[in-house]
Amino acid sequence: TVESIEIPRIPSESIQVEMRACGICGSDVRYFQGENPWALHTLGRNVPSPPNMVLGHEVTGVTIGEERPRRVAILAYRACGVCRYCNSGRENLCPDMEHFGHAAGWQRMEYYPGGMAERFNIWTDFACEIPDSIGFEEATFLDGLAVAIHSMKRGGLRPGSRCAVVGLGPIGLLAAQVAREGGASIVAGCDTSELPVELAHRVGIVDAFPGDSHVLAEALRAAGEPGYDLIVDTVGTPESIWRGLRLLDGSGRLVLLAVHSESVPLRTTLLSGERSVTTSANNTYAEFREAIDLLGSGRVRVRELITHRFPLEAAPEAFDVMLHKDERRAYKVIITH
Repeated sequence: TVESIEIPRIPSESIQVEMRACGICGSDVRYFQGENPWALHTLGRNVPSPPNMVLGHEVTGVTIGEERPRRVAILAYRACGVCRYCNSGRENLCPDMEHFGHAAGWQRMEYYPGGMAERFNIWTDFACEIPDSIGFEEATFLDGLAVAIHSMKRGGLRPGSRCAVVGLGPIGLLAAQVAREGGASIVAGCDTSELPVELAHRVGIVDAFPGDSHVLAEALRAAGEPGYDLIVDTVGTPESIWRGLRLLDGSGRLVLLAVHSESVPLRTTLLSGERSVTTSANNTYAEFREAIDLLGSGRVRVRELITHRFPLEAAPEAFDVMLHKDERRAYKVIITH
């Protein structure tokens, strides 16, 4: 629903921002459907989400009340700063973080703050200034780009790496571009839907194929290579995990960006040699700023990925498009104000 409410107050030093653009993330759709993907992926369990939360964490806008208004993108979580994760530079794993856009970690509030609003309050140091080279709509990809950067670090990306991405949704396609800019010698991707493959070609990921991870072998054959050093799996089904492991080099790493509650039977021979499976959760503070630098340089392209725009008052229609994205040929849907 679209309602008029008081701007949620943040119980710490904050600044007010007028929203310009806010992306609908795939996780927003899952919150909308009653799931809690952040808790599932970070804490390993589902935590019920309250109905009185304002969605939206891929958000940009202009600061209000400052002597010089700033164009900003929002770093959408604040870790506790005192736990063992925070004290070892792993704030992305903090179990007590406050999260902007889905109610995690806050004290009980009348409404939990999010970016799908005309105006909102945000922690002062988490409104990150963006250069003029990044448009407001483009900046909504910064959250996903930071997640993609973190996933490539988890996979050990280095110059010359042979990389593949299973599932070319926005984060998967951003991960492929990060791999390319990180000097990977092969960057391949696949998706069972046609539109993501078309968009991958449009932003320069040439070896993007329609279909499941079986088709990734084609890029290896063309290059005369035996396996991938790094595969990022944004799907996380038993089938994608099994197939991904079979495509790895003897010391390759499979990085899961999606986890599910069902069991995955696994023959340990799929881990023969020194193959490994790991996960990637969220991003660090520093990686969000890395994302700003990378996007601002023009080395990652996102403008071509925006397929739909809706004003804030039409947010229910925007979510309906995302819920039927295949029929509506929707990829990235943005709410504007």
